[in-house]
Amino acid sequence: MSLSVIVDLTLKRLLFIIISIFINIKGMKKNKRFSGILIKCNDKVLLCKRSNDNSLPGVWSIPGGGIEDGESPEDAARREFYEETNIKVDGNLDLVGFIDRFNKDGTYLKGFMYVYSLEVDEEIYPDLENAIDGGEHSECGYFAVDELPMDKKNDDFYKIIVKNLN
Repeated sequence: MSLSVIVDLTLKRLLFIIISIFINIKGMKKNKRFSGILIKCNDKVLLCKRSNDNSLPGVWSIPGGGIEDGESPEDAARREFYEETNIKVDGNLDLVGFIDRFNKDGTYLKGFMYVYSLEVDEEIYPDLENAIDGGEHSECGYFAVDELPMDKKNDDFYKIIVKNLN
């Protein structure tokens, strides 16, 4: 990871801490931490579409979820990936960024997500039917930069994907 990326991530994390303190004082709400894995295969990334029965319906994202008490962000990413895809992730995960997480209507910052990346040689496909939490997603697929099913080009998540594909 380059020095500029480390500085960028450090500054973003510091800003999040300051915002979190303000929100906690102002709204007395505890901010949550989330963790997920971005799978990269050649020039594509694996994304999963949130099902209509869950939070953020119809949004394409990465498998991930909340970090449990005492759990490291990396361990949470591996656990959540398994629970949502029925695939155990081996290998080194690289921390590639953070994504702010807001409530459903975008009125307050509820936490942030650690985004890890794992590069694989062959595409792996989630087994949504047999995964513990496979119902959180309606479909999954691999997308190149020009195929991303997102329209928020200035979104931090979009920027993390583009940076990882280039």
